[in-house]
Amino acid sequence: MIKYLKISSALSIIFLTLIHKGVAQTESTMYFMSSLPQVTYYNPALKPAYKVSVGLPGSSVFVQYGNNGFTYNDFISKQNNILTADLDKLQGSLKKKNYVNANTQADLFRVGLKAGARLYFTFNVSAKSYNRLMLPKEFTGVFIEGTSSYANGSVNMSPRVESTSYGEIGLGTAYTVNNKLTVGAKVKLLKGVVSATTQRANLNLEFGDTYITATGDLDTRTSGIHNLDDSEYEPGDHWRDYTKNNGVAFDLGATYKVMDRLTVGASLIDIGGITWKNDLYGYQLDPSKARYTFEGVDLQKIINGEDDDYFNSLADSLEKNFKITEGRIDKYRTPLPAKMYLSGAYEIRRYFTVGALVFAEKFRGRFVPGFTASLNKEFGKWVGASLSYTMTNNSFNNLGAGVSLNLAPLQIYVVGDNLLRAPIALMKDNNLNSFVNTTQYFNLRAGVNFVFGRDKVQEKQPTPKPLY
Repeated sequence: MIKYLKISSALSIIFLTLIHKGVAQTESTMYFMSSLPQVTYYNPALKPAYKVSVGLPGSSVFVQYGNNGFTYNDFISKQNNILTADLDKLQGSLKKKNYVNANTQADLFRVGLKAGARLYFTFNVSAKSYNRLMLPKEFTGVFIEGTSSYANGSVNMSPRVESTSYGEIGLGTAYTVNNKLTVGAKVKLLKGVVSATTQRANLNLEFGDTYITATGDLDTRTSGIHNLDDSEYEPGDHWRDYTKNNGVAFDLGATYKVMDRLTVGASLIDIGGITWKNDLYGYQLDPSKARYTFEGVDLQKIINGEDDDYFNSLADSLEKNFKITEGRIDKYRTPLPAKMYLSGAYEIRRYFTVGALVFAEKFRGRFVPGFTASLNKEFGKWVGASLSYTMTNNSFNNLGAGVSLNLAPLQIYVVGDNLLRAPIALMKDNNLNSFVNTTQYFNLRAGVNFVFGRDKVQEKQPTPKPLY
């Protein structure tokens, strides 16, 4: 036991260190809501509490926001009841790389079916979007702090954009190998709708004693966007064009019952990507040409009244060297943001468990984790509830909650990470300002399922003896 505690402490320190550096865009409270069919989205080996479940449009709507850099309070100051933007305060709060995410998902159709004692099948049709902006700290620093802070140095001011919207058709299965091990897998056919991706982006400014040198490099690719600028283009008349963007992804998972009370799980989600072929358009800068050195203003030409021609000449030189080439491009591929979950659930007594979840997202070479601890309780057959605490996005004030009303055949639910602080702020201040002003991470999933035939297999298992 002592050895186990030492290992756990070491892992906790590692997780805390990683979490402080990253921003993971995953759900966590939902993972332990075992009565909801949507738990299979996070581990395909999980089996929901009902033998049959059906979801129509509106059965699952998901929104998420997160950033690892700042909150509203980090750049707004209040003096004498007057709100002002404090740019120095904002600059001090920014990280070297600041990531802002906004993601959505909506199920159009979903069904889950238990087929015998060992098999459980799932099928879903969903619409998803993933949007991420990376903004370097130097991007704002040059304007807020001035160039003197970067004398005899260089800065990279290049933001990066990743935006993907697509449809997903998924077919999954969970198989109980024995009374301890369950494995699951899911294959997903992907249909891309629109995409914008920054393959490369570099805008470097080098500051010398008497000069500033700018160099650039850019490769941004898009699909399904350029034609929308044409006023005569009607997407509805060309919907078949959007079926050209195809992809495949996989989910893999397993759960293992270590002992009567303890179950662990592991899963990999969204391993795959999309190849884009429709309405391909790119924006490039040639790094061999995108270079210009500014050695100061020629005051003599201004004194001689040649300022218009002089400044026009400077502008023409910049435009010539940094001219973005636009045009049609070949097909390209983008990966999905891959996710990982490692879980442990300990049953203190029947229908009352404590859970721990380590989760992470890997995308474009960036690995960013998080950690959640939760308490989960089912009140008979009618109500399921969860309380959680999450560390992610450089924030440590994320109180999550979830509740499901199991009024078969209707099941109504609301689940979210960092959701609980909203009603707390409302009760305390009669408004949501304190919640909104300090939030770096938030997600919400809600909907209505049709459920039939609560699975009584687990209910017939012996009740573990309480710990006290």
